[in-house]
Amino acid sequence: MSVPRVLLVPTHRTGLANAIAGAAAEVFSARGEQVRYHHLGPLSPSSCWDRWEGTAFLDPALYSRESLLDLYDVATRGAGLSLLSSDVGLLDQREGVSWVPVDVARMLDCPIVLVMDCRGWGTSIRALAAGIRSACAGLNLAGAILTGVADRDRLNLLRPIFTEENLPVVGCLFVGDGPEWDTPAPGAWELPLDAALVDAVSRQVDLRGLASVAGQRGFLPPQNTLADRGADGPVVAVAGGKGFGLWSRDSVEVLRAAGAQVRRVDLIEDPALPEGTVGLVLAGTLWPAALPDIAMNTALLGRIRAEVERGMPTLALGGGELILLNRVQDLLGRTSDMAAVIPAEGEILWDLDDPVYVAATAKTGSVLLEKGEALTGWVFTDAEVAGDGGRWGSPLMTAEDGTGCQAEDVASSSLLCSRILFHLASSPRMAGQFVGRCAAFAARHG
Repeated sequence: MSVPRVLLVPTHRTGLANAIAGAAAEVFSARGEQVRYHHLGPLSPSSCWDRWEGTAFLDPALYSRESLLDLYDVATRGAGLSLLSSDVGLLDQREGVSWVPVDVARMLDCPIVLVMDCRGWGTSIRALAAGIRSACAGLNLAGAILTGVADRDRLNLLRPIFTEENLPVVGCLFVGDGPEWDTPAPGAWELPLDAALVDAVSRQVDLRGLASVAGQRGFLPPQNTLADRGADGPVVAVAGGKGFGLWSRDSVEVLRAAGAQVRRVDLIEDPALPEGTVGLVLAGTLWPAALPDIAMNTALLGRIRAEVERGMPTLALGGGELILLNRVQDLLGRTSDMAAVIPAEGEILWDLDDPVYVAATAKTGSVLLEKGEALTGWVFTDAEVAGDGGRWGSPLMTAEDGTGCQAEDVASSSLLCSRILFHLASSPRMAGQFVGRCAAFAARHG
């Protein structure tokens, strides 16, 4: 994998690196260049700018190093530039996992451009730059984008310091001209990206220099384990679109590699499942504001209910769990009727800013997991689900926040429904088991 690549990462917590990477991707794309964007770690729906309605991200907590390289290889094939970004600092650790952004840069042999908060700093910023360079020994710390710089006089003071520390300045965002350190990263409802954001980044960041830095990458051998084998396989419908953020674009590639023909279904616009559907994935984040619109699509909800009850293999993860309930209450107290597969009611309490990592163990076998299988997933929506009448078994055991084990989620022989989002690369056999169940269903009902 020789695609030029660069990681934009801040010194400490901010959404600014994401915003810069998103704006840069927009500019490069407008020039006709093939650009891929990855975030490090699952990205909150409140910060997901991805025009394909789902994030592409890399997370060593969810799968092996080999899987990470496989996913990255597939996602960047045919690209001329790969942009990566983080919302936590270069050496900072997310709660619940052991990796830090510098670990991913090392795995990908990826040049690093540091996004630095220069508010109030003078020449003593040399100590910060030197300390970070020392901590990143053996990595290509290739440049810096300065932010919060008061004026050109202050830039002229700071630039020589970074040059002397072998950290060339490839951009400077001045105070009052574009995004600042505390500016939230743009969200999915802000597409296309704000013109002022794109303009500020294109003027104040040396994008040609950024691309040149990306060319300093190391060589990674090509991976072949995720080749698309879904040309003639079972048709699996995957929910996405406005109002329902796809949980992981990379998981879709894992489905294809397992032999599925993947078709998108829009929960608001599509009146029916795609023709030939024999498997369904409702995995992602449900936007509370879209609940009434999804509820109005009674034709699709009715078809989903009929197919799930007929035994069609179905994954309902994260917000997908809420779609299968009788009804759901949003943040404003409004109640919407859903697919009524599970005789229970849910209430959305809050969308979380950061992923909460959850370790889960399968108490029983399911359409996705084998009994005793343990893996890590993540949660973005804080929701309560009350009462399923005892009809469904609880397939998962989780331990969270030191409160002990909590049995949650529901399952049948053909359905796994959980508030936890699982990446399909977490287990080498998981996607294959699900697609195999879809093929068997097609054979029985063909």
